[in-house]
Amino acid sequence: MTPPRTATGSASPSARAGSRRRGARPSGTELLAAAVGAVPGGAARPGQQQMTTAIEECVTSGEHLLVQAGTGTGKSLAYLAPALTVDGPVVVSTATLALQSQLVDHDLPRLADAVEPLLGRRPTYAVLKGRHHYLCLARLDNSTEEEPEDTLFDTPAARPGGGTKWLGEAGRLGKQIERVRDWAEKTATGDRDELDPGVDDQAWRLVSMPARECVGAARCPFGQECFAEASRARAREADIVVTNHSLLAVDMLADRHIVPPHKLLIVDEAHELADRVSSAAQAELVPELIDRSTRRARPLLRPETAEALTAAGDALAVALAEAPAGRLTAGLPAPLREACTLLDAATRSALDAIGDIKSDDPDPVRKQQAKAALDDLSTTAQRLLEEAEHDVAWVEKNDSGSRRALVVAPLSVAGTLATHLYDERTVVATSATLALGGRFDTVARALGLDAPPSACLLYTSPSPRDRSL
Repeated sequence: MTPPRTATGSASPSARAGSRRRGARPSGTELLAAAVGAVPGGAARPGQQQMTTAIEECVTSGEHLLVQAGTGTGKSLAYLAPALTVDGPVVVSTATLALQSQLVDHDLPRLADAVEPLLGRRPTYAVLKGRHHYLCLARLDNSTEEEPEDTLFDTPAARPGGGTKWLGEAGRLGKQIERVRDWAEKTATGDRDELDPGVDDQAWRLVSMPARECVGAARCPFGQECFAEASRARAREADIVVTNHSLLAVDMLADRHIVPPHKLLIVDEAHELADRVSSAAQAELVPELIDRSTRRARPLLRPETAEALTAAGDALAVALAEAPAGRLTAGLPAPLREACTLLDAATRSALDAIGDIKSDDPDPVRKQQAKAALDDLSTTAQRLLEEAEHDVAWVEKNDSGSRRALVVAPLSVAGTLATHLYDERTVVATSATLALGGRFDTVARALGLDAPPSACLLYTSPSPRDRSL
């Protein structure tokens, strides 16, 4: 196995850029120089140039790169400039909305203006968010006066004897949904962040669609007008796509059906990635969620099938009430195991009864929502019953007792990242805080890479195309 190497930079940036230039295409360092020169008082920074050069080299060699770039390095431009030398979309993933806004509102427009004369065209960029960030016209069309009832079951324990309180909430939700209806006539993107003033999470859930509940554009009556599909189309045509770690994690776990195919992935704020992947791989069973899923599916089921789901939810509620909070080190206690077994059988029977979604179904959207909720419950129950060595399970309760959940999550996501993150693309992971004690060993292993042999600013690891991680 080829050992990882450090990228220390012996030749000057201009000499290296010239040796890699393809025809008249400008190099990353030339694009960086143009961007820096367009800033009043802008000056070249050695660390910024070194980072740009290292990225170009890794794109050529197919190696991966870890870069610790401290405050003042100018790392955003250092990776955006070489990204414009790569054919096809380049994906930039961030952990925070603040950095995403900085890239889209400041760095990318400034870079596009500066390099347009060199490229002979203005480079394009797009933002890609999860489907639930966009207004769903099918969901909005189905939002009626009765629809807010569905949210009543999100946190019933938090509403003791609250019939009057619910009437007030229903009126508030109704007003917010009407405001969303007015906005839907004007918005070009359907992006929640563009709704000003915004609406609360409870109202937005009534007009948005999680990816797992989406029936797909081909089957949806509003498929041709779908805002989420339009955002994906824009991303496929852009030079640079800005997304977030949470969506990237879901994309990896779902075999990349969301982010467009790309040759270069830049992970900024990379120290946050493992935690976001772990959160995406976490699942839980909550009695209230089983109750809500049963109510959604009940119109599609025989009474005895629905009652089996209700019984499973009741069994879980009783088992969680008796179980102490904390990690389950000796496996599932018998009451929790019995509840998961009942839930697994009940959800499978319900899914079989609902069957496939057909083109002539009168309401494919609601049918898909019911199926997705049941499928999530079934998958989680089976995962808990499996008690795999790479998973850990625990009982979670809050102080008020209003939340009781059975949770399962991976012990480590390093293997998941090693398997899914690096194949068929070059990955550049950067942050101001990657090294510990001057070494990259810890973060490299957490990200599924072999640990580097020594402390360095820039660390590269051969691609899985050349060797196994």
